[in-house]
Amino acid sequence: MSNHALNTLLDKRHLWRGRHVLPPSTEGVSTGFSELDTHLHLGGWPVVGSTEILSQQLGIGELWLLLPALAQRSQEGAVVWVNPPCLPSPQALAQQGLAAHRQLLIRPSQLSEQLWAAEECLRSGACSAVLSWFTTQSLPDKQLRRLHLAAQEGRSWHLHFRPEQIAQQVSPAPLRLQLRPAPQALDIEILKQRGGPAGQRLTLRRHAELYYQQRPPAQWPTAHHRAKTTRDTRRLPLLAPLPSYPVTITPSSKSQTGAS
Repeated sequence: MSNHALNTLLDKRHLWRGRHVLPPSTEGVSTGFSELDTHLHLGGWPVVGSTEILSQQLGIGELWLLLPALAQRSQEGAVVWVNPPCLPSPQALAQQGLAAHRQLLIRPSQLSEQLWAAEECLRSGACSAVLSWFTTQSLPDKQLRRLHLAAQEGRSWHLHFRPEQIAQQVSPAPLRLQLRPAPQALDIEILKQRGGPAGQRLTLRRHAELYYQQRPPAQWPTAHHRAKTTRDTRRLPLLAPLPSYPVTITPSSKSQTGAS
């Protein structure tokens, strides 16, 4: 590749200098996991701009990973959920420290509407975080760049969830993580972080109780502590499994309830 072509790509920010480590910035918020903080250049999640979360399957712990930071960000402004695969539970979010009255849900039926809604929320300056789930693998790079710029303009944190098949595609998101499930844990690979090193891999342990729904119902726990006094041996309520990519969301479809 000629120097002219290389400079053109750098000027358009289609490439970034992996060895060009920028000075530490204070614009980071702790993830709530010290091991992950040490691997992130900002010491945590970025306060503004796009963060891309890639996974093969939804519900493997992506929200569990984000909830500590979202709880902090929800104290500063609205948190917008755009086309989540499951209906967020206000009670569950409140238990995790999120301000329930600042949670907004948007469920557009068309991709163009989803992009428009996410961009307007990011640019408004009223949203501390916008979470958007994209199920298509062919999302234009131009659209992703518009969302990142809108997040910077509105001082908002943009989180978008996409299939891991696009990991090799170019993305304007300064931070990209790939998540994979592990036995009672979550494997994380830092694919890209602008201004810092990439390629680190780590595993975060999770509570065993979070994995009951991934086992056969016969292995689910029963309320033994109550059975001693009330003889109530009913099993815990079943939760519907979360979908895998691709996911089709329509306004008329009945929402499921759950959190990863």
